[in-house]
Amino acid sequence: MVLERRVSEERRKPSRFRLPRRARRTWMPPRARTLFTRPAASPQRVLMLRLYLVVALCVLAFVVLYLDRDGLRDAHREVLGIIDLMYFTMVTVATVGYGDIVPVTDRARLIDAFFIVPIRIIIWFIFLGTAYQFVIQRVIEEYRMKRLQRRLRDHIVVCGFGLSGSVAVRELLESGVHPDSIVVIDSQQHALEAATALGVAGLLGDPSREDLLQQVHARQAKAVIVAVQEDATAILLTLTVRSVAPETKIVVRIQEQTFQRQLRQAGADVIISSTKIGGLLMADAVSSTYIVPFVNDLLSSRGRVNLVERFAQPYEVGCQSNAVPGALVIGLARDGRVRSFYEDPPCAIETGDLLFLIQSTRAPGATPD
Repeated sequence: MVLERRVSEERRKPSRFRLPRRARRTWMPPRARTLFTRPAASPQRVLMLRLYLVVALCVLAFVVLYLDRDGLRDAHREVLGIIDLMYFTMVTVATVGYGDIVPVTDRARLIDAFFIVPIRIIIWFIFLGTAYQFVIQRVIEEYRMKRLQRRLRDHIVVCGFGLSGSVAVRELLESGVHPDSIVVIDSQQHALEAATALGVAGLLGDPSREDLLQQVHARQAKAVIVAVQEDATAILLTLTVRSVAPETKIVVRIQEQTFQRQLRQAGADVIISSTKIGGLLMADAVSSTYIVPFVNDLLSSRGRVNLVERFAQPYEVGCQSNAVPGALVIGLARDGRVRSFYEDPPCAIETGDLLFLIQSTRAPGATPD
């Protein structure tokens, strides 16, 4: 009786639907790189702070040498004055050392060896760091930016690397898009570090600025993905992108349905409401078991089937729309009109038709896992 009760309970439990995954090698991101970064403070402020630090170190060295002035000797003077000590401090820190004033006592030599020399090294590191940050690094970044701009054609610009933007970039990489064809613009340094860790190019700044959009050649881009957090910012960014790139495709993610009309007027080509899509899937999950996992598998490039939009292949021309091998045609666009499988009868596929189909990612003749 107990065994029969367990069997009946197992039969009543809904089975979990899991589509098998195709075996593939794990995608490894290349070495992270950053094209352009901006300092947190202005260059003038950083330069002044470093200048103050250098002056403070020189003053500190002068004070110590003044307190131990009895341990110094001058070849021409017996008594060292303030000017002599200032002169000795500067030539010592600058590693000039004319040899006219020298330390003669043990304490003076120890001070010069273990106090003045570290100050000298710190000052030189400050000078080298300033030269690298404001001269060498900028030259390198400008060179890398120009080299990238020369090959930016039919690329994808992602404005915002939050939750939605990061998922979109990863999905593009999983679907086969080369990392060099993706440019991310974000105003947060940590977001750019996460983006560049995937191998894509990163540009630090406000995506709604026209100069940044021009730097990434938005006019020559295949598409611009707007994935910012605020819907109002998305509308403003869409207006800016459309003014810079009149012909580029703009894909916008929003949360509220009420902003769709404003986005259409701003120039958005595709509007995706994450709130609506999530709500529809949750509603379907109440009365179904297989729909939600199947839709997730269908939209992901790692699934066994993909939802694809492409032009008809030569071997498909002449076939009926319901008889394409290895795919299920759910619609096609011809002469500006969309023919769907649920409203129109099957028709012969012609050259130039744009097909909407569910296509298997398994190689023809392969057996299920």
